[in-house]
Amino acid sequence: MATETTQSKSHGRSVLRIYFLLMTLVGVIWSLITMWILLYTVGKKVLITNNEYILAERSYEMDACANNPIAKPTPTNPNNYVQPTQVQIDKCKADKKVELISSRKAIFKTDVLWASIWAILFLLLMGVHYPKFMRVNKKD
Repeated sequence: MATETTQSKSHGRSVLRIYFLLMTLVGVIWSLITMWILLYTVGKKVLITNNEYILAERSYEMDACANNPIAKPTPTNPNNYVQPTQVQIDKCKADKKVELISSRKAIFKTDVLWASIWAILFLLLMGVHYPKFMRVNKKD
């Protein structure tokens, strides 16, 4: 009779030990992943200038300023399109550049916010479960 109590008690401890181990591992691994994403996002913002970003990732939007005709409907031809002048192309590129830089800043902020929140959550998960895991292991 005493062996059944001891076996069920040790079985309960091993399940608890496995749970705390898994939660600690999940906290550690995902904290490292979100920290990597956070560092990568910050590093990309610091190392890559706005002009390099536009040229590397969004140059097609700048090219659209010169290649897209402008609609100029007339009473006789409602589907009239004309090529933009150089002044219009330059204004379009300047406006697009401001828009792309603002977009990059917004993407950076959302990425940092996302990675920070998840890193904090997983660090808390690890911080709560790791001490309990160590206590369960020290009892044996």
